[in-house]
Amino acid sequence: MRQALRRILGLSLLVSCLASCRGSAPPQEGPIILITFDSLRADVVGGLGGERGLTPNLDALMRQASWAGRAVAPSSWGSPAMASLFTGLRPWQHQVLQEESRLAPALFTLPEALQALGYETSGFTGEAAYSKQGGYEQGFDRLEELAKGAAAAKRLERIGGRRRFVWIHIPEPQAPYFHRPRFDDRIDTGRLELPERVLPNQLALYFDPANPLPPARRRLFWAMYRFNVAWADDRLGRLIQALRSSGEWDRTLLVVTSTHGEEFGEKGQILNGGNLGRQLLEVPFAIKLPLGFRRKIAEPKEGRIASARLWATLVEAAGGEVPPAVAPSLFRRAPGGVLSELYLANGTNQFSLVDGDDQLLWESRFAPPQPEYYLARLAMMNRGNARLARAELPVPPEEILGRLRAAFAAAPPLDGDGPPRLTLERWGAEGGSQPLADPRRAAELAHRLARTWNSFIPAERPPGEEAREWYTAESP
Repeated sequence: MRQALRRILGLSLLVSCLASCRGSAPPQEGPIILITFDSLRADVVGGLGGERGLTPNLDALMRQASWAGRAVAPSSWGSPAMASLFTGLRPWQHQVLQEESRLAPALFTLPEALQALGYETSGFTGEAAYSKQGGYEQGFDRLEELAKGAAAAKRLERIGGRRRFVWIHIPEPQAPYFHRPRFDDRIDTGRLELPERVLPNQLALYFDPANPLPPARRRLFWAMYRFNVAWADDRLGRLIQALRSSGEWDRTLLVVTSTHGEEFGEKGQILNGGNLGRQLLEVPFAIKLPLGFRRKIAEPKEGRIASARLWATLVEAAGGEVPPAVAPSLFRRAPGGVLSELYLANGTNQFSLVDGDDQLLWESRFAPPQPEYYLARLAMMNRGNARLARAELPVPPEEILGRLRAAFAAAPPLDGDGPPRLTLERWGAEGGSQPLADPRRAAELAHRLARTWNSFIPAERPPGEEAREWYTAESP
């Protein structure tokens, strides 16, 4: 077995062994429910200072939760972020680095860990990337399409008192955005004339920082996004009501969070996956422990936690042990900042360490930027103006993106081809962030970021070498 694969398999075998050999009764005997959103940023949630009345169901849950506040996502791209929620590992550890990456069979997922602890497991997902197509069937007795959510709600209504784990992924509020008139009274849109929908292809034009988002378009997109937020919150409310009607609310451990946030020009881009700014990393997080649960959340509510810590939290709550490479549970304090990672941008890899209100952004370069990079991305979307984008390119988009992939595979991810570019920012109490001129603080956080990234990684190697170990190793 190759070294990297052996590391992960060793961790999974350790958890399985400890789970099956434990001598005492596990603390949590009732249901465990995980509900995830896609692209829900923290500052739109009413309970976190956002627009009052926009998210009444999530706000109500946060008031009742054992811990509710702000978390930092492991990445601003969906696939790496969700893989970290499902494994407790950082993106470089689990190697789901890009949108098209799959969960490797060697990874020990959350449903697998709970299954080993005697849980029946079922999942409902609204995205192909988080279905069997993306490797997410691992550990699920059943993994189904969420669709309108009727089957998921019925599952919660009939959850019963046994050890059952249910994961429900709500694909909103990510694009496409829809104007839903039933929420007109929740959203102040001024005199905007709202379209029926805004498609991802219309938004993608402004993913390129060289094509700034005009203020009028920003107001329109921001309003339409909030309609999606209201719709996502409404879906959450129906699921919570179904769970309450089961009679198992007090015995249930419930976690609600989001994969990452969404940007509307704050860092010169739109959508997600373009950078590691605050709007893309800061997400809501709420955990409701069962009534009378013996363990308490150790982290203060005014701080920010790593959302990837939910894996260890749920496994420990169910009576399992957590390997050292996995992000620690919320039942213990974990100082040291929260690391986030974003790989294979336009010639750069990006890293973030959030410590209190300070954020260090680390950018390593593996290739010169490609002038046609953003046009090539648009051309690969296979929608609407993708044909126009292809026509404007001097070479096929596959060639442009292929050059970047080849360079990415050959350069060390953290060190890159030269010294990193470091930027220190401070997150404001009212939202947003500002540059901070403090070289000593920047140096301290840079040292900590590098140390955190290298923890449980024997050596920094180019992505191509790491991938060969993962995907050419013998099956376990």
